[in-house]
Formats: sequence, C-alpha cells, structure tokens
Amino acid sequence: MLRAMLLAAAALVSTGAMAQRAMNDIQVVGSHNSFKARIPTAVMAKIRAAEPKLAEGLDYYHLPLAQQLDRGVRQIEIDIFADPDGGRYASPKGEVWAKAAGETTRFDHAAMLKPGYKVFHIPDIDYISTCVTLVRCLSEVDRWSRAHPRHLPLMITINAADTPSDRPGISPPIPLDDTGLLDALDGEIRSVLPGRRLITPDEVRGTAPTLRDAVHARGWPTLAAARGRIYILLDVRKAVSDVYRAGHPSLAGRAMFGWYPDDQPESAIQIVQDPLVDGERILRWVKEGVIVRTRTDAGTVEARSRDYGKARAAMASGAQAVSTDYYPGAPDPLRARFAVTLPNTAMARCSPVRVVGGCRLQP
Repeated sequence: MLRAMLLAAAALVSTGAMAQRAMNDIQVVGSHNSFKARIPTAVMAKIRAAEPKLAEGLDYYHLPLAQQLDRGVRQIEIDIFADPDGGRYASPKGEVWAKAAGETTRFDHAAMLKPGYKVFHIPDIDYISTCVTLVRCLSEVDRWSRAHPRHLPLMITINAADTPSDRPGISPPIPLDDTGLLDALDGEIRSVLPGRRLITPDEVRGTAPTLRDAVHARGWPTLAAARGRIYILLDVRKAVSDVYRAGHPSLAGRAMFGWYPDDQPESAIQIVQDPLVDGERILRWVKEGVIVRTRTDAGTVEARSRDYGKARAAMASGAQAVSTDYYPGAPDPLRARFAVTLPNTAMARCSPVRVVGGCRLQP
C-alpha cells in the first residue's frame, strides 16, 4: 500500500513538472534557407563556370514550408529583401538565362511586381522561392499552424543580407537600417500573425526591467502556453538591429526578437554558426535560459562527406534549434543520403541540458 502511494505521488510530481516545462526546455530540428527552390539548370551551369565553389554550396533546395512542418521541422529560416515600391527584383538575370535555354521555372513575375518584402536567397542567381513574398511564407506557416493547434512553438528566423554583394552582376539590395522599412516589416508580420498568434518580446519581458532580465530570472513562457504559436528572430547586421530597437527599449512593441550581444537588455536569443567551435558557449547560454539556434551542416560540405560531427556537437550543446539543409525527406540532388535527426530519429525532444533524464514530448 505504501509503495503504491509513493508511486502515485511520484507520478503526480512528474506530471506537474511536465506541465511547468518552459518553451526553452526543448530541442528541435530546423531547416536553413527554408524557402529555397531548385536553381534552374542553365543558371547553375553559369554559376559553376564562374565560381565552382559557390555552385557546390548552392546545390541544395527544400520542400514547401508546410511539407517541412509535416516532417517535423519546427524552426525555419526566411531571407527577406525590401521592395517598398515593387518590381526591384522582377527581372533577374538568371530568369533570362533560363528562358534562353528553354527552361520553364517557378519564378512568379507578377508577385515580384507588387510592393512588399520579397523572399529568395541571392539576387539574380538564386532567385526562386517556394513562397515568393514574406506574407505568402508566413501565411503558409500560419495555415499549417492553425490546422495543428497543439504543435511545439515554431521559431522563424528572418535573415536579411542587405548590403551589396562583391560579385559582379548581382543587383544591390535596399539597406534595412531605416525605421520606416523595419516598421513596415513588423506590419507585414502582424498582418498575418495578429494578437496571440505571436510570442512577442513584450509577453516574455512581462514586468521585468529588461528582456534579458526576464529570460535569465523568470524564464520563458510555459511550453503549454507556447504550443500552437510562433516566435520570430530578426537576424541582421548590427546597424539594422540598433535601428530596430531604437525607441523600443527591450524591444517594447516590436513583433520580433533580435540578435544582440548577451550583455544587452534586448538579448534573449543567440545564433551560433558552428557548434564545434562554440559548443561551450552554447551550453552556457542554454543553462542561463537563453534560446540558441545553431547549425549542423553548411554549404553542402558535411553532406558531401557524410560528416555528422557538427550535428552531434549541435545536439550535445543543448541548442534549442539545430538547423540543417537535410531533414528527413529533403530533396537530395547530391544523392548524398545525408539526413539529420535527433537521437532515435526524433525531430524534437526535451533538452538534454535543461531536462535531466529526458521526458515524453509531443511534437
């Protein structure tokens, strides 16, 4: 009888503890450049002739976003380009080359003529996306999310390469260190994800003096409160990050989290490119309550050699999002048979750093 009572009490403690898990107590597989479509054959031939190493690094692409989410991906990345007047990227050089070679592509010329943030990887050469505008990408994620209302919180990284390329023939982007452009970016996000669809810096900060204080002291929202919702990280150069927080201390009123040095009041999420180099730093941040996104492979290098060293380091570091170009079911143009999952082919698990002994987790 006593043993039965003790077992029942232990079960209650375990259940209660699980209910109090926070959204940073998990680790998920994510995708890198999640919007990226296949580069047309004629365009890839041009790239390969001019820069063979660049061509190698670009020789991957992805399933549409909803299909990635169906396969368990819970972090995605979207590259954006400001186009407030529309048409800036409507006539890429690559499309001319593809058409001259008789190729039919998925390039959406009509959408590119309209004002608003566009989504693709590199102007003129890696210019085709599975969701050509930011609003389309977010809408696809939102539809999937509403159809799966108990999913783990989805992290979206929005990246902007907004300075001119050193490569000839690449159209220069519009710099984003402009308050109006960043306000418009927030506006596009909120037009698709209003109200509590987003987990915002304001919600996480609560009554704490700063966002950083909230993350380090009180912590993130519970996993139960975060399920079925989305949070966004703005990954940009320092000048843009500074404009984004200007007049918005601790990102008050902003739609997105930012990437700031860990001693800054706006710091809550960190991006680390190489867990083999910075694994100890990731581990420290995760223990402190910071959310970290890192990578398991880059530029097709690990896929070509089937090297899982970086993937193992990413998982062991405890980083909440481990990002890959090769989730299960991803296109494999290299025929590398390289796929990244967490242990036991899982796509999500409780943090090996924050939840000692693991736990059951519904993705």
